[in-house]
Amino acid sequence: MRTVYALFVGIDKYPVDRPLRGCVNDVEAAEDWLVRQPEVRPAIMRLRDAGATREAVADGIRDHLGGAGPGDTALFWYSGHGSEQPAARPGSSTGLSEALVCHDSLGAGGQPLYDSELGPMLDEIAARGVHVVAVLDCCHSGGATRGKDRDPERGEDEGATRGIDWRPWWRPEAVAGHLSPDPRRAVSSGAFSRESGFRDTGAGREPGHVLVAACRARELAYEEVIDGVDRGCFSHALLRALDRLGPAATYGAAHALAEEDVRSRRTGQRPGFRGPATGRFLHGETSGTTPFLLRLTTEGWEVNCGAAHGLRAPGGEFALLRPGAAARRAVTVTEVRTESSLVEPVGWWPAPGERDTAHEVTPSALAFSPAEVSVSGTPQELRLVADAVAASPLLTLAALGRPLTGAGPALRVKVVDGMAEVRGGAGRRLPLLPLSTLADARRIATCCAHIARWHQLYDLANPDVSLSSRVRVTVAPLVGDLRHTGTGDVVCEYTADGQEPQVRVRIHNDSPHELWCVLLDLTDGYACSPHLFDGDFIGPGRAGEARQGEPVWLRLPPEREVSRGAFTDDVLKVIVAERELDIESFRLPAWTPGLPDRGPASPGAGAVPLMPVPKDAGGPSAVPSRGPARWGTASVAIRTQVP
Repeated sequence: MRTVYALFVGIDKYPVDRPLRGCVNDVEAAEDWLVRQPEVRPAIMRLRDAGATREAVADGIRDHLGGAGPGDTALFWYSGHGSEQPAARPGSSTGLSEALVCHDSLGAGGQPLYDSELGPMLDEIAARGVHVVAVLDCCHSGGATRGKDRDPERGEDEGATRGIDWRPWWRPEAVAGHLSPDPRRAVSSGAFSRESGFRDTGAGREPGHVLVAACRARELAYEEVIDGVDRGCFSHALLRALDRLGPAATYGAAHALAEEDVRSRRTGQRPGFRGPATGRFLHGETSGTTPFLLRLTTEGWEVNCGAAHGLRAPGGEFALLRPGAAARRAVTVTEVRTESSLVEPVGWWPAPGERDTAHEVTPSALAFSPAEVSVSGTPQELRLVADAVAASPLLTLAALGRPLTGAGPALRVKVVDGMAEVRGGAGRRLPLLPLSTLADARRIATCCAHIARWHQLYDLANPDVSLSSRVRVTVAPLVGDLRHTGTGDVVCEYTADGQEPQVRVRIHNDSPHELWCVLLDLTDGYACSPHLFDGDFIGPGRAGEARQGEPVWLRLPPEREVSRGAFTDDVLKVIVAERELDIESFRLPAWTPGLPDRGPASPGAGAVPLMPVPKDAGGPSAVPSRGPARWGTASVAIRTQVP
């Protein structure tokens, strides 16, 4: 049974202006939810109102949550005021600092808990093998564990918003190092260390903590009377979603339902999320499911897959994954947007209870351009592979004697003496795979589908270059030689004494607008990771730094000998958009023959089976328009080699 070390902080009674009414109710409801969960053993600490000083909150994080060990969960739930202001630190990608306003933060000389303190404290706990979750219901909470920017569309509403103006004496540098991790307990996460054995620029690295936030960093969080009780709109929505989904709830599903619940109240508040969407809430382990979710919104049924994920046109189909279901259900795409798509059920209609949950779906027909697979071998071998290929929506069998269409990548399966070689990928050469049974053929089809999805990410581009031309990725040397080729590619070399190269990677926003960015690392092992820069806004004329400014280590994969002439290739691709994108489908593990054969691969899933009126003087604000939004890409290729 998993122990959940929980710290619930609720502050209504601030000593000066802007008291709140629903924060203590929030954390009491959250505690009630936690103690009702099966498979967990709660260890709870409570801080309320005057007891929630900066020192008490910090001590609660370090001592109580820090008491969790490998296999435990640390849950930090905060309901209270948040604040933000322009950041003094030049490395901020958005130019703003965020902070949690503790009970004693508002008195002369008092300090809040800054984003630059809270994030490292939580990550230090996560580095010891603890699953760490921060639920923040306050204004600007999307940046409370790392900085973002203000939303210029919203003003400074008064009333029941959980935000307070930045105080003149609040300066992060005044408390620098005060809450730094205890060196006696600090354990390297391995994310940046030379000893970690971490092979490439980003594949495999997971964020230290999960952040579930009431709003984006630039927005305000609201509270109101719900069912006769003062509550935070987000806390109420999140707990309601968790109750509806049950103990198996994933972060992605809970966020999807809570976001729509909050958005339907017309506050202009949009909850944020950072972490593994397929991870089980409180537990962290991946559910092994598809990254795509179907939910009912105010605009109709929606799937979190859009043009920026590779979806090109209406007409594609997603099938619902319903274990044990007697009949197949599907939805068809009617409108493709940048970040999502509107869909309609095909030949069925959801029952009332099905309208209030998030459904796992997977592409089943025409959603993505399939890769054409040509096969050479005996008639029996061809039939085996053809049957396996037909089961994957990412693949189609090339017709003998006919030219390839060129719509998707072209792959070839060459079979000699019962061993198959898959060719046509842009990555490294793959090991031979046996082919004598249908199970062998399915593994070959899974390999082809994996490569096809990698190519879809590798080739991802928007014909509209208006944003692509305004962003760029730069690579600067720290250790080892670096040179640029005539085509603009980067070559990084090991040092003469065998040290791995280190570089600093930056994403530059040369536009006059704030843009959301994620940086993908596509490796020659057919892996893709979004964890170099895992989704954040970058202000106009500013730059975001990969790994929050830490060095990026470049090295050969473990199976490749560090010898003269050895090399490995990566492509760093930034996807930039005017709105956030769901990044879960950008995760793709490296292909290895040992991956379990669970059926045809789903995009982004690797070997996963396919299968209110606010109480303020300004009144309600309209839901932001969800019309067309622009997106683009930019990339740089890096070769790491031994001279």
